[in-house]
Amino acid sequence: MPIRTGADYLQSLRDDRHLSIDGERVKDVTTDPRFTGAAHTMAELLDLQHEPDLTDIMTFASPATGDKVGITHIIPQSKQDVLDRNKAIQVWMDYSCGMLGRSPDYKNMFISCYAAGADNFKRDSFDGSDNIRNYHNYVRENDQVITHVLVNPQVDRSRPAHLETSDIVAHITKETDAGFHIKGARMVATLCGMANELLVMPAASRWPTDTKIDTTAYSFGFAIPLNTPGLRFICRPPVAHTEAGSPADYPLAAKYDESDGLVIFDDVFVPWERVFLYRDPDYDIMVNEECFIAPSMLMQSVVRSEAKTKFMMALTLAIARSSKIDQHVPVQVQLAETIAIAEFSRICRIAAEAECWQTSNGSWAAGIRPLMVWQNMFWKMYNRQCEIINTLAAGGLVAVPSFAEVAGELKDNVETYFQSANLDSPTRIKLLRLAYDASLSSFAGRQRLYEQFYTGDPMRTQSRYFSTYNTDEHIDRIHKMLDELG
Repeated sequence: MPIRTGADYLQSLRDDRHLSIDGERVKDVTTDPRFTGAAHTMAELLDLQHEPDLTDIMTFASPATGDKVGITHIIPQSKQDVLDRNKAIQVWMDYSCGMLGRSPDYKNMFISCYAAGADNFKRDSFDGSDNIRNYHNYVRENDQVITHVLVNPQVDRSRPAHLETSDIVAHITKETDAGFHIKGARMVATLCGMANELLVMPAASRWPTDTKIDTTAYSFGFAIPLNTPGLRFICRPPVAHTEAGSPADYPLAAKYDESDGLVIFDDVFVPWERVFLYRDPDYDIMVNEECFIAPSMLMQSVVRSEAKTKFMMALTLAIARSSKIDQHVPVQVQLAETIAIAEFSRICRIAAEAECWQTSNGSWAAGIRPLMVWQNMFWKMYNRQCEIINTLAAGGLVAVPSFAEVAGELKDNVETYFQSANLDSPTRIKLLRLAYDASLSSFAGRQRLYEQFYTGDPMRTQSRYFSTYNTDEHIDRIHKMLDELG
């Protein structure tokens, strides 16, 4: 089956999955106002693959059938493959202003990395090598959209979750000739309303050895459809305002609220052919490293951040131009800062692409050093871009009305009093509503939190960056200089 159309994708979501939000079960995510915006945006992304001027950028010939399949499923065999894949990612990211953290390419690259390192799944406890290869073929040939869950519920964070709450944490309960059963919960399933498949991989970085609990029950890796019996999702309330006076009031939230959910496994059955890892806690911390997940995951994120920071920069420049504050030096300083942040993401991408290398399994990956620099710095810079918008738009964000006022009872007053030096009132209101949604709304808050934590605890990330950096050679240089001083 070649690349899907948006219509085919939307039809695939009408699968009777068990999705709960605001205390009720969702009947159809494609029509429910809390999900429909993002679902149709995802459909539009898939439709882009069919555009005559984009299809050669976004697809490649399937190694199995020769049909056109999404290039983000490719296992790169050269540096050029990495660059070509990034071009396709950029199309989706520019289209969505970088606001979709879990666009299809994100998990496509995960599965491709696992497939490239399939031999690593040959373990004494379970041989999942053929399963991961077959699964990669399945999602590629059927253009599946995937979400995942990696994190245990936050109950008692002073110690590993399973030591205090073993019934809450997802765990294996029994096995049969056909597969195994799982019970408990995981978080956070971003895109659970809009995905076809759920990938579940090891949650723990290292299980403690000083416990009598059989930790093998918490070690597994598999993928199942979203409508699997017993699989349930409890979603947070939408950040989109479904009763807004105008679609222009929350333009980003209306299209890009991916939703986030807690996954409950209520005696879910997982067939062996869908299992990649099984009862192998010693390998939990190693699987992503040995399959070179980080370079691909972060490369996708850098391409996304380039689109996102450029959008935020453009928005900031437009705000400053609208009331001519860009003529003031203090404002120009802040504008230069947001420009530099956008350039930072672009330069990290260029550097990572330039340092592409061949991994031990023969696939190619982006250079990790510039990606780790980006990982440590970007979320702070993105926060700063939001702050600059808040500072320069100032009281305008506080007082901006609904765009519905343009045609309301006081439309004449709106036309007079909401204009700016370079914009009429309707345009200025739309601009400020966009700025509000990008930097100050519930949607904006969720975006900032996502950027800070989606690759893990930033303190641990930065600690790991320090511990893996070769500091000795730099310290030695200083001491050499000291010695030369006599």
